[in-house]
Amino acid sequence: MKNLLIALFAFCFINLNAQTGNELKTADVIALNAPDSCQASVDALGRYFSRAFKDKAFKLRAIYTWTAMNIFYDVANRNKVNAAVPFNDLVDKTMQTRIAICQGYASVFKALCDACGIRAYLVNGYTLQNGHVGELSHAWVIAAIDTSFYGFDPTWGAGYITNGDYLKRFSDQYFMIKPGDLIRDHMPFDPMWECLSQPVNNVDFSSGKIVPAANTEYFAYADSINAYQAMDSRDQCRTALRRLELAGVTNSLLMDWSDYLRDCIKSGQQNAAAVVKNNTVKQFNDAVASYNNCIYAFNLYVEYWNQGFNPLKSEPDIVGMLELCYTYLDSCKRSLSQVVPSDQGMKLSTDQLQLAIDVASDNMQKQKVFLKIYFNTDPMSRSQLFKNYNGAGLPKSK
Repeated sequence: MKNLLIALFAFCFINLNAQTGNELKTADVIALNAPDSCQASVDALGRYFSRAFKDKAFKLRAIYTWTAMNIFYDVANRNKVNAAVPFNDLVDKTMQTRIAICQGYASVFKALCDACGIRAYLVNGYTLQNGHVGELSHAWVIAAIDTSFYGFDPTWGAGYITNGDYLKRFSDQYFMIKPGDLIRDHMPFDPMWECLSQPVNNVDFSSGKIVPAANTEYFAYADSINAYQAMDSRDQCRTALRRLELAGVTNSLLMDWSDYLRDCIKSGQQNAAAVVKNNTVKQFNDAVASYNNCIYAFNLYVEYWNQGFNPLKSEPDIVGMLELCYTYLDSCKRSLSQVVPSDQGMKLSTDQLQLAIDVASDNMQKQKVFLKIYFNTDPMSRSQLFKNYNGAGLPKSK
């Protein structure tokens, strides 16, 4: 079967110049003849391609060919949108089943780029087909070679649907496309991923007009991509939504994606609030745990005090018993200082703990004074101190 595929690829390259065609055919042969052990996972396949090629362009060719030829289009589920499926889960499922819609193709392609050390970005958008906006959203990949960006669509490069059936037919037409050519039929929901210094808006794209107007503002997309990558997911959604709306929400696919981004932002806010609350609870629980350790250690000290410091320990050991109490209490105070009560119940709990800390601190301070008196007293007279002071370190009433 592999020999047949290689023969078919030889036919695909007759329009390329001889040197480039031969190099690409080599990448295709290596991709199509990858040992089964190397195809067990994305990481294994990435190592295989990385050993075979140093040049990123040929790694990308091998990735493109392998993805297009080894994954089959899931016609039955073509109307399903799985952009919200966790990236790693979708990659694992696609690698296992070798069946996917565009999101699966693009996710595996990006994952292989990651494994090969190539900067790549998963892009969601819509397409123009036969002069009309496609009915379904689409996914492809933008990858960087040095400072240049190129588009890759392994789904369209793998085959097509005809009369309701999927026909597996490789095409290199969607390999390493310049952004100015990709925009002819691929429009990302976020204009940043056009990778054009003068982006095309949604109105013009839908009408087939891809040459920007003379007054179109310059867009530093590379800087925006770098800034985007440094953001958390919530801010990424916010900036993407802003750019999408500026480009115009002109069809239902754009509207659906803008709703998706709003849901992501809302979920991010809820998750952030949950994280804050969980951190608050954790800090409070840490404070309580440290306080309990302090009281336990102090009770051991008091029990030893009630025995008149018998059996006798060295001065450092006795002082160390009280210092351990202070260590736990200081930890308690630090944890409690980081607690910002989110409701009245938490406020009441922190107030009660603070009161308990104050009482413990006062008792420990009295014992600190007692120990100073104790160690400044003649050893022969020290036992009398336990008769003159109570367990709280205060002189007994006569």
